[in-house]
Amino acid sequence: MCGIYGIVNNNSLSIDKEAVKNSAMLMKHRGPDAYQQWGLDKKIELAHLRLSIIDLTSSSNQPFISSCQNFVIVFNGEIFNYLEIKIELQALGYNFKTNSDTEVLLNAYIEWKDDCVQKFNGDWAFAIYDIKKNELFCSRDRYGVKPFNYAIIDGHLIFSSEIKSIIKYFPELKQPNYNVISNFCRNSLGAQNEETWFIGVKRLLPAHNLKYSNGKITISKYWNYPEQTINTNFENAKEEYNEIFQEAVKIRMRSDVPVGTTLSSGVDSSSIVSVLRQFYNNEHKTFTAKFDKTDYKKSEKQLYKDDIEIDEAKLVARLANDLDLKSHFIEVQDKNFVSQLNSNIYYLESGHASPATIPLSNILDFAKDHVTVVMEGQGADELLGGYISNAFPFFILDSLKKYDLNSIVREIKKFSKNYSKFYSLKLFMRLLNNQNLEMLYHKYLGFDKVFGEKLTEGYKRIKDYPIDNNNFNEYLNSHLYRSHTGGLVNLLHYGDAISMSKSMESRNPFVDFNLVEYSFKLPYNFKVQNGQGKYIHRKAMHNITPAYVLDNPLKFGFTTPLSKNFQDINSEANKILLSDKCINRNIFNYHELKELILEHTENKSDHSSFLFRLLSVELWFRTFIDK
Repeated sequence: MCGIYGIVNNNSLSIDKEAVKNSAMLMKHRGPDAYQQWGLDKKIELAHLRLSIIDLTSSSNQPFISSCQNFVIVFNGEIFNYLEIKIELQALGYNFKTNSDTEVLLNAYIEWKDDCVQKFNGDWAFAIYDIKKNELFCSRDRYGVKPFNYAIIDGHLIFSSEIKSIIKYFPELKQPNYNVISNFCRNSLGAQNEETWFIGVKRLLPAHNLKYSNGKITISKYWNYPEQTINTNFENAKEEYNEIFQEAVKIRMRSDVPVGTTLSSGVDSSSIVSVLRQFYNNEHKTFTAKFDKTDYKKSEKQLYKDDIEIDEAKLVARLANDLDLKSHFIEVQDKNFVSQLNSNIYYLESGHASPATIPLSNILDFAKDHVTVVMEGQGADELLGGYISNAFPFFILDSLKKYDLNSIVREIKKFSKNYSKFYSLKLFMRLLNNQNLEMLYHKYLGFDKVFGEKLTEGYKRIKDYPIDNNNFNEYLNSHLYRSHTGGLVNLLHYGDAISMSKSMESRNPFVDFNLVEYSFKLPYNFKVQNGQGKYIHRKAMHNITPAYVLDNPLKFGFTTPLSKNFQDINSEANKILLSDKCINRNIFNYHELKELILEHTENKSDHSSFLFRLLSVELWFRTFIDK
């Protein structure tokens, strides 16, 4: 995991090498172990900041030049199946001078050109420069784990792992993209979108390649999700799923530095540590957030039917004891809520709708003194219907299509034991992505009146997922596709940004290429059943992960107490929102915003999620625009 940076010139002007270094060094946190720079006068300048994970020797530092001296690469990420690809390339006559996946990737490109990405199982953002052709080939992994930001300006293509390095070199790009910011405030739109919060800077979307030649950009999609389900029986599918998942965990333990796991009480991360305990006998450290149970208001648990107790640490302690894990519990307190959020926004380079960025930052701040790589359970929910309140209506639609009325009645009864049908219906209406419904909902809550001129004029709704795909033969898979290309990309963005802010690498077995492809081929009732999501995963992990984890019907997510930070009208968060500096931006209406805050402080309505987004916007302006 590293930071990559580059400028390609399409005019006769020189590239300022010192300015390149100064800009790239803003990402020192992404690569504290080594910095190198390479370039050709008036043509290209590449920079790389390295976090050493595989082959720790300096011979694997980047920019890395091929043996033939014609290709140069800067690469951020991991190709987990690099050893298997290396054997294939050696059989074709390639020799290797390092033990790194970087050299494997570069030689794979030399051999297979653009098609090399079809070989990779991993997370990547890279750029390869062909010196003879004066051509740049760039690629981003299938699911958007690694970032790739770019801009075209003054005859240059500039790209970087982080936007701050782009706007350092070209400060004129430091202009707010008000429509994207407005979509964030209204709909929680995140990093799944091609547009960023800076109007001239774009993201390369997941599963896309970019070529730059003769001043022109060509972008193409190299992979798509399987659209048709396979005809198989559940027992066979369960066994195959089990094999693929275990391999996804094993291959992500390839590392020359210590690996740990961020562990919650949920099925996902618990399954990861349960599997690795079968083949990995050394001490394995886990890291878990611990909250004060009294921090949660009842309104923050409205998904559930009853006022349940949210205490993940209790279950994790039991699991750690059963699996002989070296567990660490990090007490998360929000005494410095605003400063922690402000720090995260610097690395996210935007707001993020989930307050979970704060406890994750706390966890990794502790974990960085123990490990360099962390395994995480991100991606299982979007793959297997884990957010059951979101997925359940689509399961019902698929059952209706098959006239399976008995199953519908039975499943609704099971679902209703734990979850609120009303709240689930509300989520379903939001997932329809209908602008008219959204406008009515915001009008009902009074949100629209809060927005000022800058967030209202020219507002255009942006979809939560970037690419249409209507060829799925099941409603549930169509829904999971939107989640996988939408919300998950946004979650992976904050996972990368927060982990790299601590100079750590995050690995996610549930976004393993083979696992994703196979899971999308499975019928809807293999994923949702008994009023639960991730049904096939629960069954596949039987006798591997303890039953008290697998049989727990409740899905907490990374539930983070938030409401109390806006409970006092004189809290730091509310003071910032109602400050002259904030109001003078003309993005919020002072009187309507104050009225909304008062509704929250007087317990008339819980507006904490909305206020959290607005606060994030103001902190972003102070961090990136005011300065």
